[in-house]
Formats: sequence, C-alpha cells, structure tokens
Amino acid sequence: MLLIVLISIFALIALVFFALFAMKTARHALMFDYNHIIQKRTSTLYFDINGFLLSDNDSTNRDHALGGLRTGDNISSYTQNPDIANYLKTCARIRGNLHYKVDETVDENVSKRTDLIFSPFISNGVLRGVAVTSQTVYSKNREAELLEKTRNLATQNDEAQHLIEKLDVERANLESAFKKSSRHHIQLQKAMYRIEQQNRELEQAIDTINKQNAELERKNEEISRSNKMKEVFLANTSHEIRTPLNAIIGFTNLLLKMSPNEKQLKYLENIKTSGKNLLFIINDILDLSKIEAGKMELSDIDFDLRDMVEKCVNVVNVARDGKNISINIDIDDAIPEIVVGDSFRINQILTNLFNNSIKFTDNNCLIRIKIRLLSANGDDINIGFEVSDNGIGIPKERQSEIFESFTQANADTTRKYGGTGLGLSITRQLVEMYGGKITVESELNQGTTFRFNLNLKKSENKPAKESAKGTTLAPPEKLKILLAEDNEINQQLAVDTLKAWNPDIIIDIAGNGQTAVEKVEATDYDVVLMDIQMPVMDGNAAARTIRNSQSVHKDVPIIAMTAHAFKEERERCLVNGMNDYVMKPFDPEDLIAKICKYAGIEFEKKNNGDSDGESIGVPGSFDMRLLVEACADDRAELKKIIGVYMSTVSGDISEMSAASQNGDMEKMRTKRHSLQTTFGYLGMHNAAALLKETYDEGADIPYLSDQIAAVWQQTIPMIKEFVEKM
Repeated sequence: MLLIVLISIFALIALVFFALFAMKTARHALMFDYNHIIQKRTSTLYFDINGFLLSDNDSTNRDHALGGLRTGDNISSYTQNPDIANYLKTCARIRGNLHYKVDETVDENVSKRTDLIFSPFISNGVLRGVAVTSQTVYSKNREAELLEKTRNLATQNDEAQHLIEKLDVERANLESAFKKSSRHHIQLQKAMYRIEQQNRELEQAIDTINKQNAELERKNEEISRSNKMKEVFLANTSHEIRTPLNAIIGFTNLLLKMSPNEKQLKYLENIKTSGKNLLFIINDILDLSKIEAGKMELSDIDFDLRDMVEKCVNVVNVARDGKNISINIDIDDAIPEIVVGDSFRINQILTNLFNNSIKFTDNNCLIRIKIRLLSANGDDINIGFEVSDNGIGIPKERQSEIFESFTQANADTTRKYGGTGLGLSITRQLVEMYGGKITVESELNQGTTFRFNLNLKKSENKPAKESAKGTTLAPPEKLKILLAEDNEINQQLAVDTLKAWNPDIIIDIAGNGQTAVEKVEATDYDVVLMDIQMPVMDGNAAARTIRNSQSVHKDVPIIAMTAHAFKEERERCLVNGMNDYVMKPFDPEDLIAKICKYAGIEFEKKNNGDSDGESIGVPGSFDMRLLVEACADDRAELKKIIGVYMSTVSGDISEMSAASQNGDMEKMRTKRHSLQTTFGYLGMHNAAALLKETYDEGADIPYLSDQIAAVWQQTIPMIKEFVEKM
C-alpha cells in the first residue's frame, strides 16, 4: 500500500513538473498571460491625421504611454521611439486598427505589459483623426508561482498527503486554466475569422481602387487627347485669324500713307489699333494654352538686364496712347551686368505690368520700377522686382483674384478699360516657372505695387560692345559657301537670295549629303548650308560624318536648313554637330544674318517698318512674300519658279500617296519634304497644316493627300490670275 502511495506521489510530482514545463513553454511562446489579469489601465489621446495632439484634457492622461505630450505637440516628438509617427500615418492611410507593444516586464510574480492601439476616427465617412489608446495590463506570473510550489514539494516529501491535496487543487486550477484557454482559443478563432473577413473586404477595396485607377488612366488619356486637339485647334485657329489680321493691318498701313482726310485718318487709326489689340489677345491666349499644356519652355541665354529693361520702357513710351507717362528706373548696382535667362519672357512680364499700370491710370501716369539683388549663391542669383503706379488701385477683397485667368477687379473695370484678364495670369505663371512668387499691394485711388522675384544665373561672359550704326561691312569677295540641297528650285532660291546680297559670293552646290561631305573634305568653306532631308545621305548623317572625320575642315560652321517646325528636329540638328538652323521657307535677312555671324562678318539688320509686312497674294489662300523676297523682286525669276511649282506639285502629292500605300517610306518622306518647302514659299498655310498631319503616327496619308490635292486645285486658278497680273 505504501509503495502504491509513493508511486502515486512520484507520478503526481512528474505530472506537476511536466505541467510546469508545458506552461513554461507555452508562456514563453505567448510572452504574456492574459488569463490572470490583476489590473488594467487605459487612457486615450486624440491626434489629427498629421500627428498633432488635439486634446490632453483626459483625466487619465497621466497613465498614457504618451502622457508627456501636450495639446499642439506632434507625435513625432515622442523620442523613445521615432517610428511611433509611422503607426499613426499607416492607421490614417489604411483606416484600420494597428497594435504596437511599448514594453513588457516581469517583476517577481507580476508581469506588466503596455500597448498602444491606433484607431481611425471617422465621421460621416470622413477621416477626422486617430485615437491612440494606451493600455497597461498587470498579470500574475503563473510560471514563477508553480516553480516555487515545486521546490516546496521536493523538500517536504514527508507531507505527501498534504502535497497530494495541493496537487489536486492545482489540477483543478489546471483544468480551469484549460477551460479558460479553450474559451480564449474560441475567441482567437473568432478574431481570425474577423481578420479573414477584413482581408476579403480589403481585397474588394483594392479591386475597386484598381478599377478606379484604370478609369482614371482612361480619363487621363481622354484629357491628353482633348488637350492635343485643343492645342491643334488653337494653333490652326490662331493661324486662320492671323492671316486676315496681317492683311487688315498691312492694308491699313498702306492706306495711312495715301494722305487720307481727317475723318478717314481717324477711322484707319482705329482699325489699326483694333487689329493690333486683337493680335495681342490671340498671343495671350496662345501663351496661356502653352503654359497650361506644359509646352511653354524657358530658354537660357546671356542678356543685359539693364538694356532689356531700358528697351522695354522705350516700347512702353512709344505706345503711351496720348498719356503723360513718367517711368523711374532704380537698378541695384550689385546685380551683374550680364545674366542668364529668357529675356523675351522676362520682358513680357515687365511689359504686362507696365501696360497694366498705364491702362488703369489717368492722364498723368507715374511708374516706378525697382530691381534689387535679394541673394547670391555661386552662379545662382535671386533678383527682386517692384513695379508701382499711381492708378485707380484694386479693392482688397479682389486682390487675391486678379491673377486668375479671364479675371479683372470687377465688371465695371472690364467695360471701361477692356481686356481679357489674361495678362496678370500669364505673368504669375511665368514668374512661378522661374521659381518665384508675385504679390500685390494696393489702395483704392492710391495706386498699386506688384512685387515678384526670379531665380536667374550669373553669366561668366563679358558684355558685348555694340558697333556704331552705319558701319555694316560688306562680305569679302572670296566668301565661299557650300549649299547642300537636292531640290533644284530651292537651290535656285538660295543662290538668288545670296547673290542679291552680294554678287561676288562663291556658292558650290551639293545634291546630297555624301557629296557635301566630299566637298567639305576637299575645299575650305566659310559656311555650309545643310538641308536635312536629302537622298543618299541626309543632312544629319552628313553633319556627323564631317564632325567625326579627320579632315582639317571638320570644324566648318554648319547651318541646318529645315522645313520642320518641330522643336525635336531643331534639337536633333544641334546634337548632330550643326551650329545653327534656319526654317524653310527662310527669311532672307535671317539667313544672311546667320551666315555673317559664323563667317565673322558684321551685319546690321535693316529696318522695314511694320514687322507684319504686306501680304502678296490672296489672304487665306496664298501669300508669296517670302518667295518674292527670295527672288529679290526679279519678276521673271519669280514666274519661272511659280511655273515649276504649277507643273510639279500635283505629281508630288500623288507620288507621296502612292509611296505611302506601297510602303516606300523614303520616297514618301522625300515628296512630303519637297511639298512642305513649296507650300511654305507659296504661303499656302491650309495645305501646309494638312501636310503636317501626315507626320502623326497612324495618319491616313492617302486621305490627307486627297484633301491636300483639293486645296491645291482650288488655289491654282488664283495663282494663275496672280501671275498674269504681275
């Protein structure tokens, strides 16, 4: 009997040790026993979605793990763990609870654990903030208690019966713990089910987001296509408006020179002013559309800031509209004489502000401009501008709106002073493109002050000294030029233009790029005029070959002659080693000026009066100004070239269409290039616009060819009539 009792005692002791070992292993895995909670403390603080504490009025705030924070503090200032802020941001982003363990300690028989629970606070479907709950739980350390009891059992073998009774109690406790563990397991299963359900909901939300992203991409593509159509529409519309406008202004200038009577003079001046105002509006609309489409680019060139401001003021003084205008200029001496930036756009900013001051000021207009160096860091300089006037001023409640498109201070202003309200909008966006900001200060009937700053660069170049007027040098008699051009008509036009400038100039002709390379290697030319699209070897390949050769003439200046108006084509010319480019149909004066520049010859631009010029032809159908200038007013030469065009254009259109259908892309490009130059010289902008569409990917070239042919057939009788009257 005693043996049985002893065996039972040892079996129970083994069972206790096994249970204690199992509990220790389980406790080690769980790290914390939630089944024997002694005390639980909670406290909640509320933060906005950016991490700032909204309120610390919670009476239990002292028990919060983040209790050191006060209203207005940011959660990122909690220095014990810098990643706490990421939990708040993640909770706000996923809108789901997050759990973070702050610490866990064991002291004697008591375990202490502190956690932070991040919960999104949502009201009416809107995320208002994040509630951060601090939870501190105290629990009995069961592992230490059982180990202590085991040690007592080992030293009190003589009290076996008493130990058995205790073990029975412990067994009951174990059974109770097992039941609790079962309940905990059920709760855990429920929690896992909820997590799975939340995962499914999350997957559905992600699927919805993906569908929304796909829809957004589709909408973006539609917007992109719409913007492209808008850009094309604006370009075509502006061209169609400019063509009759140029004729209106040009003929008005002619009539003004015919000694009109006083009443006629007044009418003609009103027509000219209205025409130019309409031209300004068109330019503003185009500039705004370029900026909004991201097509506006700022150039980086050296320019004299003081000279640019002075010229801008001179233009304003010329267009003073009968007002008494005084403009005071104050430029900081610390500003470098030569800076790097887009002088045209900076001039546009100042002109818009000057015109704004003049428009909204009575007869005695006083404008002050101050320019100061705000900061300098190496070559980077920040320049501040201030333009003030004594005009009618702007109400304070409308000052924030004047930089918006199509907006003026009030309707009365629009009726009285006119304008579209685009000038200041364009000015603001140009300033922002330079990393600057524009502000306004104004008082009614006291005047207005605009302030803005531009980030420019300091130039290392010294200012160029201007030559005295009237000292233009004639080109040297032995100036040698190579003209690389495959089209015989274009060859004749270029030769006639240059010979009209100086009959003694020497011009060699190369019919393709390969011949041009051979001629450059054999001859010392002052300048090479290189057409881009030629047979055998195109102009870009020829330029690369020349630059990469071992010839002593490989550094000869090369000027590209291209009919492509695309920025990418012009950049390609420069990348391939060309020094400059001129657009075909070329402006004779522009071509000669660039030849002089690279040949080291001084050139003075002639003053032709009104830059719009006189239309030669039928407005809206054709304009032969460039062709007449290129032929130097030689009517016989002009008739000969027009005759060649009349006999070749129809065939070129048909061959371009056939080459496209047959897959002969080289021939198609050659014919298209020839037609582009022809339409340019004839001023047939409608046909040129249709031809430009053939460059688009997937363009229906046969259909477009039919449209171009129809325009050509409509224009032929008008050109014939024009030639007969010459």
